[in-house]
Amino acid sequence: MRPLRSRLLLTSAALATTASLLLAACGGGSTSGNGGDAGEPVYGGTLTVYDPVQYAAWNPTNSLWSNTQVTPTLAERLIWQDPETGEFKPWLAESWEVSDDHLSYTFHLRSDVTFSNGDPLDGETVALNFDQHGKGDAAKGIPVDPWWANYVGTDVPDPHTVVVKFSEPNAAQLQVFSNYRAASILGKPYLALDFQGQGKLENWVGTGPFTVDSVDGTTGVTLVRRDDYDWAPEGSDHEGKAYLEKIVFKVVPEAGTRVGALASGEAQVARNIAPYDEETVTAQGGVVEAFPVQGETNDLTIQLDAKAPTQDKNVRLALIAATDREEINETVLSPSYPIPTSALTQGTPLRGDSSKYLGYDLDKAKQLLEEAGWVEGKDGIREKDGQRLHFESWVAPYYQVSQSVLELLQSQWKKAGIELNINAVSQTEYESLRLARGDKWTFEQGQQSTAEPGVLYASYGSKRSNATHNPTPDTVLEGLLEAQSQEFDPTKRAAIIQQIEDRIFSEGYSDPLYDETQVFGLAPSVQGFKTESTARSWWYDTWLSE
Repeated sequence: MRPLRSRLLLTSAALATTASLLLAACGGGSTSGNGGDAGEPVYGGTLTVYDPVQYAAWNPTNSLWSNTQVTPTLAERLIWQDPETGEFKPWLAESWEVSDDHLSYTFHLRSDVTFSNGDPLDGETVALNFDQHGKGDAAKGIPVDPWWANYVGTDVPDPHTVVVKFSEPNAAQLQVFSNYRAASILGKPYLALDFQGQGKLENWVGTGPFTVDSVDGTTGVTLVRRDDYDWAPEGSDHEGKAYLEKIVFKVVPEAGTRVGALASGEAQVARNIAPYDEETVTAQGGVVEAFPVQGETNDLTIQLDAKAPTQDKNVRLALIAATDREEINETVLSPSYPIPTSALTQGTPLRGDSSKYLGYDLDKAKQLLEEAGWVEGKDGIREKDGQRLHFESWVAPYYQVSQSVLELLQSQWKKAGIELNINAVSQTEYESLRLARGDKWTFEQGQQSTAEPGVLYASYGSKRSNATHNPTPDTVLEGLLEAQSQEFDPTKRAAIIQQIEDRIFSEGYSDPLYDETQVFGLAPSVQGFKTESTARSWWYDTWLSE
């Protein structure tokens, strides 16, 4: 065990070095100071949260924004990633060691943790959780989690120790253990359920400071406090039970209604405040809190399996050149949304600088299209072999600003002779279209969020999410993605991350729109509001002043 302990110290030092050199801006999810002199925290009260997006299947790997404002407070992880510094801190595990070859992780569990059904946290339960992620369970319909590549298994040498083993090293693995969608620990009764059963929130059995009181279809959830909770992650503002007694979540799609509710007192927190409503919230005496989401930028990822003009790289590069990100920021967003200069948002560790690929250059866009054989038609839209340079797009219902951004993009691309038609459908219809993947499904708006550059591997890896749906894997990109996962020197790894970004943008795989940001409106009574490193709400320290 001695060598392993040494590795822990080395790893911590490396992380600290990484933090000081490259995580200086790691201020994504963080503590909000929204109270002024609100006095001492008080216990009790019901907090009502309005969210614009209806809830969907509650499987822990579902990263839907609305779901994940609820679930991180129900189920916890072995380690906590500090949203301010990026450092990893003890949580359900009081300590851990990493082997010299980075193939095994030994976690020592706290002995005082219980699930909401009274069962104690033990190594066997942790192993069952990791096995379902790393190996899936065909009998239960549970797929292998792509975030758990090269998982071998978990040994349980004693009830409070687990040794998690992998066949290949992964520089991002420690962050995976802290990630809400990849490593939340749930109780045995939940793990015994099939995929459908695990998709019901009322079945969740977690160790978090709140438990499920009721679920109202896809539009409402009520959580109640666990009074016996006493294992908050290191760095929390207090110990023991949470301040709030109850949290009520309601789906309210109308932006104006959410803002009005803050003023009337019907709600105390509203997520996804529209840019044009930010001043209204503050004028009403509320507080606007914007949290940059570490991970990928919000982009249009080109779908390479679509039978569309984007099969031609010049066309893909023209779309990127014809996108004016500064105008998007100034016209339909707000200063809350940074202008993207990388495949990763500001604050994400080891992010590259891809500014040279992302500048607005209309002349370049036109030249690229000319070289690709697209000639300007009578109405300004380019044509080739009798085909108009036309694309369909769909408003992504998960993002409040999606439609306004697409509408501006439509006018920008038109200047280059590119026709973009925008479709707005219900969330259910959108998800059906996304799964059907018709020939017109050329772009997918979105991002994956995690405070680790390895998110690019999770997103673009052909055996991971394969974000571009490339029928023929890009061997150059695949090699770089693999190389960064096995490089533990922060400086060398940063250089590989830059090469990955160079490849993504030189091939035109991604058209970044804005750095993903979560904007919350808070009533003046809300104190101690926090988010995790990826801007998911963490309600443990939140309280209501008089």
